[in-house]
Amino acid sequence: MKKVLFATTALVASAGIASADITFSGTAEMGIVGGGADNFGNAAGGETQFHNSTTLSFSASTETDMGITVGMTGRFDMDGTSNENDAPAFDNETMFISGSFGTLTLGDTDGAMDKVLVENVGNPGSLQDDETIHAGYLGAFGDGAYDDQVLRYDYAFGDFGFSVSMELDDSGTVDDGYAVGVSYKTSMTGVDLGFGLAYQTLETDGTWAPGNLEDFIGPLGAGLDVDIWGVSVNADFQNGFVAGLVYSDWDIGGVDADHIGLSMGYTMNAWSFGANWGRYDIDGDDADGFGLAVAYDLGGGASVHLGYGDSDVDGVPGNYETWSFGVAMKF
Repeated sequence: MKKVLFATTALVASAGIASADITFSGTAEMGIVGGGADNFGNAAGGETQFHNSTTLSFSASTETDMGITVGMTGRFDMDGTSNENDAPAFDNETMFISGSFGTLTLGDTDGAMDKVLVENVGNPGSLQDDETIHAGYLGAFGDGAYDDQVLRYDYAFGDFGFSVSMELDDSGTVDDGYAVGVSYKTSMTGVDLGFGLAYQTLETDGTWAPGNLEDFIGPLGAGLDVDIWGVSVNADFQNGFVAGLVYSDWDIGGVDADHIGLSMGYTMNAWSFGANWGRYDIDGDDADGFGLAVAYDLGGGASVHLGYGDSDVDGVPGNYETWSFGVAMKF
């Protein structure tokens, strides 16, 4: 059960200023990681090593006299395998305005395509995200091609959802990026279903590649127009089993590419199991991989995690395997 370090606190200042809800929570990890000899920053050189990580997350919100909710979120990351252990990094900061008109969010948040499409269901997680760092995993679509400052608008009506987002080019050298998506939820013969349809466009600046491919093939060239169409469907069978499928079609500077991802998970008592597989086909060259994660809930916010990831990229030799094992804690 999740415990709150410093739960809902009312801050009352001068007259006319409403009370604010501020919530703190934390996570911590301790364990061991390892893998193949060619992993980029993950068990580099294949050396088995210790792993520890701590995160302090917080959120704050208040309501205006007009009934509009405003707020922000953020977190401090302290990773014992990097310099963040000595200098915690502030990350994932967002600000939002929400009301009957919908929600407007700005900051390090998902673009509309990533918000609408579901790429990995039933994942219990692992200490170093082994199941989501393989070459075939696509988790952010066109996000990250700019400066991670995303402005997104969301509106929901019944079982339908609508999102639109943009990222601005700070350098003035490439076109701005945009995304739009719609979602729909329904139930059929006792199965909860979710559907997503989205489109995203951007122009590369020479520092980005889709998903995790930058780690394996390097960034794409600059000045490439990228158009992405994607669909996803996920299902909850109400018996502990969930599954999902996501497909996206890419035009990268006139080069045809596509990606397909499959994921599934199963929960039974204290056990949780997750698996996913993904593949890129870029003008006939494949990059694929799979990931596995297993967790056992110890109660009280503690759980044991085991993760594994494996990658294979045409024309890129190497042993790209990662694994991790240890305990995760939530407070």
